[in-house]
Amino acid sequence: MFTIMKFKVVILSTVVAAFLLSSCGKGGHKFANLADSASYAFGVSIGRNLEGYRAQNINEKVLAQAIEDVLSGDTTKVKMNDQLAMTVIQTYFTKLQKEIADKNVKDGEEFLAKNKKESGVVALPNGLQYKINAPGDQNIKPTATDTVVVNYTGTFIDGKEFDSSKKQGMPARFVLGGVIPGWTQGLQLIGKGGKIKLFIPANLAYGERGAGNVIPANSTLIFEVELLDVIKGAAPAAAKK
Repeated sequence: MFTIMKFKVVILSTVVAAFLLSSCGKGGHKFANLADSASYAFGVSIGRNLEGYRAQNINEKVLAQAIEDVLSGDTTKVKMNDQLAMTVIQTYFTKLQKEIADKNVKDGEEFLAKNKKESGVVALPNGLQYKINAPGDQNIKPTATDTVVVNYTGTFIDGKEFDSSKKQGMPARFVLGGVIPGWTQGLQLIGKGGKIKLFIPANLAYGERGAGNVIPANSTLIFEVELLDVIKGAAPAAAKK
């Protein structure tokens, strides 16, 4: 119990300090006392955590009422116990994740069906699509056991970027056979110095599981890749991608 309480104090201190520093640095609102600042900081923290779910029918009035009921100290006002609340939240997120995954399947299929008709795009039987912008040195092409050094940018089909070697501050370096199938297959189509745009269906990317909080389930992905170097059969210094 002491450990949990201590952890809560650390979190509270961090949130309040961050808020106060932000206010001082940017001429923000001055609260009457630390308790008021902390109260507002908690609201900011809760709001930031929930703002991404606004489009998923989170009722702000009901949310505010629940917080008020709990803080009132009157247990008769609270309409759920902790266990039921957790069950409802888990049910909600399970349903939400399924809806997002199903929508991603539909959107991905529609995108790829249209994209394969674009000039220069080649569609393979397994669903991978690509467009070679520069073939590179055809005498130096990678195999699955080789290490490749690449610059890349990854986006969703709506154009939103989720990753790039530029963000990492250096080219990515990895064994080609150790990454998603769409990359393993696609990069073998160009040589050193080549450039390729890959349109990768979910089953050749991160599939139903997605990738952490970055890539949702069943996401079709787009990568623009420049193959900087091919190191035959070499182990990478650090795996990327």
